[in-house]
Amino acid sequence: PYEKGANFILHLERMLGGLDEFLPYIQEYAVTFQGKSITTEDWKAHLYAYWEKHGGQEKIKILDSVKWDEWLYGEGMKLPVEMVYDTALARDAYSLAEKWDASRSEDISKLSFHESDVSSFNANQKAVFLEKLQSYPALPSSHVTHLGKLYGLSSTGNAELRWRFYEVALLDPASPAAQEYAPDAARWVTGHDGTHIVRGRMKFCRPTFRAIARANRKLALEYYGENKLSFHPIARRLIEKDLGITA
Repeated sequence: PYEKGANFILHLERMLGGLDEFLPYIQEYAVTFQGKSITTEDWKAHLYAYWEKHGGQEKIKILDSVKWDEWLYGEGMKLPVEMVYDTALARDAYSLAEKWDASRSEDISKLSFHESDVSSFNANQKAVFLEKLQSYPALPSSHVTHLGKLYGLSSTGNAELRWRFYEVALLDPASPAAQEYAPDAARWVTGHDGTHIVRGRMKFCRPTFRAIARANRKLALEYYGENKLSFHPIARRLIEKDLGITA
């Protein structure tokens, strides 16, 4: 639902003239409804009123052409219109992931990767790079260790990147890399990595515990059991279901 909603706003932005025209509307929306609880109809009425004032009937005709019922009430994730995205920033991340995948048969000493490979990447590009790596078969353990150290992914303070690195490292639960990084992942998700920060968001904790359990179920149960009260009750219920503690 979040992705569909984000695409809907992007669709409106493009139809109404692009980011430069749309930003003032966003600012007025924020000022108008700050601290208030509103309905979809409240938002839609404000949207029409703003664009009638700042664009007249031309903008109203554009809004009238929107497939409102499909966007707001349509089921599933299929979008009412085809969305085209600028993938320029993703291309470099995909290309680097492809190179790592192609290098899997090479000895570590012969790899030509450098820390500078990602020096120009922002955090989102690094995340895309790691997500793409996850789509390939698991890298050899030597490559995973090299990857984590070379780009600082195994020690980064960015939770999004650390989580995705562990997803890559634990992709093959029987691999030496999974056995090496499962304890690190367990310490990280429970806040015993020196940060004292429990990764309580279910986006992080559920897949991390599942990945740890596939590699070392005893370890996952041990760390969860010792730290379960640190997690929100809803997270606890779902983690326990994931780990097979409850049905």
